[in-house]
Amino acid sequence: MNKEHFLIELKLHLRQLSLTDQQAILQKYEDLFAEKLANGLNEYQITKELASPKEIAISILKEFNLELEAPNTHGNDWLEFSAQEDSLKESEHPYFANQQTRSSHDSGFIRFFQITGIIFLNLFFMLWLIFGWGLVLFIGWVLTVCFIGSPFMGIYSILTAMNVFGFFQLSVSIVMLGVGLIGSLIMLPFTKISFNLLKSYLKWNLQVLKGERAL
Repeated sequence: MNKEHFLIELKLHLRQLSLTDQQAILQKYEDLFAEKLANGLNEYQITKELASPKEIAISILKEFNLELEAPNTHGNDWLEFSAQEDSLKESEHPYFANQQTRSSHDSGFIRFFQITGIIFLNLFFMLWLIFGWGLVLFIGWVLTVCFIGSPFMGIYSILTAMNVFGFFQLSVSIVMLGVGLIGSLIMLPFTKISFNLLKSYLKWNLQVLKGERAL
């Protein structure tokens, strides 16, 4: 069942409610479909996850202290078929068996290319990109920590040698401290964004390997 069929059937079962309530409920499920489609599911997978429109309608009507009325089939082109009847008709017709076989073979090829593609992408490109970016972050943090800690060297120079060079070194270390603090303000969001991107990329990898998302 696709989204359009699902929403039409749900609307038919909710005809006892006012138009305002119907529109609010249908909009809620429109938003739910949009959210799950954005996560990589198709309409048929989404409707499988949800209860049937009739079951949803019964649950909603109970909240309004109403009971589902028997559908009036006279003059109504929309009839609800049970999943059992659909599966029986499909299994009896050879077209569906051939289609399912082709779909299974196609799915196997697609899964093979998806897994091969993700391995090659990670091995020859993303691994080196992540390593390089991690190295840049590491060097950035080492320099930032060194700059922030530089006043200790200046103080040590003053304590060991009370001369012009010691005061000059202390002045330079104070400037470096300021640069280090600015660097930390830059490095913190960059590091956070980098970890979030890495987390999203790993999650996408797992979804591709599980077949939940296309490459």
